[in-house]
Amino acid sequence: MKCPVLLRYVVASVLLAAPLGNAVAADYWYAGVGLGYGKIEFYPADFSSNGAAQETVRDADLGFTGALGVQLTRNWAVEANFIQLGKFSYKYTIGANTQEDVYEVSGWGGSLLPTVPLTRNFSLFGRLGALASQTRVTVRNPIVGGVPSSTITAFQTNQTSFLSGFGAQYYVNRDFGIRVEYQNLGKVGSSGCSTCTGRANAQFLSASALFTF
Repeated sequence: MKCPVLLRYVVASVLLAAPLGNAVAADYWYAGVGLGYGKIEFYPADFSSNGAAQETVRDADLGFTGALGVQLTRNWAVEANFIQLGKFSYKYTIGANTQEDVYEVSGWGGSLLPTVPLTRNFSLFGRLGALASQTRVTVRNPIVGGVPSSTITAFQTNQTSFLSGFGAQYYVNRDFGIRVEYQNLGKVGSSGCSTCTGRANAQFLSASALFTF
């Protein structure tokens, strides 16, 4: 009676141990690179003409991201990441004249990633950290007093905001994985001065390839 039980135990152990050869260890470094969809929401108080001009907004663009991190345990990772959100614009048209404010956002973030493994290779994770962002606005064909100008002016500001997000990742093998993630970058830009860029709320949805080492 004991032999069949022992045999079943050995077979079960072998079957369970087999996937471990392809599983990613709990302690490893990784790098990631990916493309994403950046979207911002301009603050009306900083951009609206209050009816003085016809307004056209482009609030979404293609961006990219990169990351370097370490999975400390199966439940915690620490990561530094870079985000280039893309180029956006806010246009003001008065008669035959159009002023365009080109709005660009990028930043470096540092985060703690709580991770919930659902299988040996698939996990869900969250992101809690801070983002040091750089916002640049380039004003083309500025309209001053209803008169257009060929002068191009640019303003730049730095801002630190709370960075949060969540996503899922799947490791195909020990060396390669795929990640899908949503990140909320919070408020970027500045207001209240003649050289301020104006404020916006920023978000980023991305898909990345992960490489362990």
